[in-house]
Amino acid sequence: MTLALGLTLFLAAAGPWQRAAPGVETLAFEEEGATVSLIRFDLQRFRPEVVMLGPDRTKTASQLRRDLSAVAAINGGFFDEDRRSLGLRIAGGKTAVPLRRGVDWGVLVLRPGRAAIVHSRDFKADARIEGAIQVGPRLLAAGQPLRLKPQTARRSAVAIDREGTLTLVVSPAPIDAGRLASRLAALGFHSALLLDGGPSTQLSAASGTFALEVSGLYGVPDALVIRSR
Repeated sequence: MTLALGLTLFLAAAGPWQRAAPGVETLAFEEEGATVSLIRFDLQRFRPEVVMLGPDRTKTASQLRRDLSAVAAINGGFFDEDRRSLGLRIAGGKTAVPLRRGVDWGVLVLRPGRAAIVHSRDFKADARIEGAIQVGPRLLAAGQPLRLKPQTARRSAVAIDREGTLTLVVSPAPIDAGRLASRLAALGFHSALLLDGGPSTQLSAASGTFALEVSGLYGVPDALVIRSR
């Protein structure tokens, strides 16, 4: 099977994006018995925000979305056994946790109306950054899947197209990271980054005709939320 034919068959199997509300589109596909759900947001209509809760005020994505009247919430980055966030966190334009150096992680960078993913070594602070989460590994760079250690787990991730549109990705069933990267590349994404996975994986979303609840095993100390502008 040629690459072009394989891509055509995958896109047909995945189906078209579905409009849930103005500025919100959804898509789902199956991979090795796992259903992967994607929610794409127009950042001219919606604002992604990094929320820092701290080790003593952890919340689930569902609790956080309802508390903030947000349209979506997904777990953030890594944290230690005391629920302290590991890696760079910028929330509300202020650095809450400094950049962790010497790690092969990526950084989700949020500026007004646009999102980007860069390698940790390429991150440069600037006054326009409203939010950032350092985590990893990256799944895609410049539209190409990266070489990843074979491993299956529950997954949460973010993916970005060339226009800087932000997509939340979640698989409540275990899926290999490399297979997920290949599928996101086939859908045309430019870059993608794994968030903390496994039991941390959780997402809560409700917008227009779409609603999805993926529960984790516990609350998290930081998260990414999407709110209407």
